[in-house]
Amino acid sequence: MEYDVVVVGAGPAGLATAIRLKQLSADLSVVVLEKG
Repeated sequence: MEYDVVVVGAGPAGLATAIRLKQLSADLSVVVLEKG
């Protein structure tokens, strides 16, 4: 799979980053990775 952005860490900063990126560009593919 290919993504435009990979956010490592699903803490508050990681989730806020992913949400903001999608708000700015809905066609951007974003994945959030969390250990465990």
